[in-house]
Amino acid sequence: MSFAYPYFLLLLLLIPVLVFLFFYKSKQSSIELSTVKHGGMASFWDYFGYYLPYILRFLLLLLLIFIIARPQLGRSYTESKHKGLDILLAIDTSSSMAATDLVVNSLSATRLAVVKHIVKSFIQKRTNDRIGVIVFGEEAFTQSPLTLDHGAVLTMIEGLEIGMIGGNTSIGSAIALAVKRLKDLEAKSRIMILMTDGHNTAGVIDPLTALELAKHYKVKIYTIGIGKDGEVPMINPATQTPVLVKTDIDEGLLINLAESTGGEYFRAQSGEDLKKIYDNIDKLEKTELKVKKYNVFVDIYQNFLWIAFFIFLVELLLLNTVFFRF
Repeated sequence: MSFAYPYFLLLLLLIPVLVFLFFYKSKQSSIELSTVKHGGMASFWDYFGYYLPYILRFLLLLLLIFIIARPQLGRSYTESKHKGLDILLAIDTSSSMAATDLVVNSLSATRLAVVKHIVKSFIQKRTNDRIGVIVFGEEAFTQSPLTLDHGAVLTMIEGLEIGMIGGNTSIGSAIALAVKRLKDLEAKSRIMILMTDGHNTAGVIDPLTALELAKHYKVKIYTIGIGKDGEVPMINPATQTPVLVKTDIDEGLLINLAESTGGEYFRAQSGEDLKKIYDNIDKLEKTELKVKKYNVFVDIYQNFLWIAFFIFLVELLLLNTVFFRF
């Protein structure tokens, strides 16, 4: 628990002083405690009844001080600095990513499933990097902005589905969107990792035009060609039966994108191929990034306010009933 105005807690120092003055004044006045009992001395309950209203009053004062100090639950704002990279992952979700020509954990899986598996491993090793995700098919959109909240990024990646934004491939749009997200950042190394299994067949921006934008804003593009060329197995979504479809990767374009921006091209036919990307990114110059964390605080002074109100009612009730004084 924390307080929005902790300096008001200094008022708590007044309570011991008030208690001392109360007992000092009581001793000086030497007033005998009265009782309605005939011929008897005041009992413990008589004394308790005499002092209880004062105890309640001091407790009420204590609660009021807590209330004006505004108690809250939550963690305080923190600001830290670390060295890391800004990395955008561009993932192809076109219909050809449904091909099952790759293997992960000794089992055949769709290309998208293998990409998701590889990307998860990649993110888990990049603890100090801000990572974002772009998804592209017919169009491209930002699935996750650059963030250090890797748990949220992993959750969004888990939700990717084949054909979620159309069956074609807009490589140019994906690059242009990545440049837009990275161009104004202060990081010395702006990284885009483009994962696709085909040719540019959609989008209003030509990949070579997008490449010029990437070169202008010094965005390094690492490209990964997913899958094998030729006829590959795929599950027909309509009949749920295996079929053979012909696919091929525009390696010439992917190599050009990588070499023109200072990145590298990789062919991913297994999970081991991506390890080379880890090694290359680790060699890049790190940039000191300032990270701000804003935590949500919940006020709980209302709880103390209700308790104070209840104590006030109890004191008022007692003073006018069982502890009524003449």
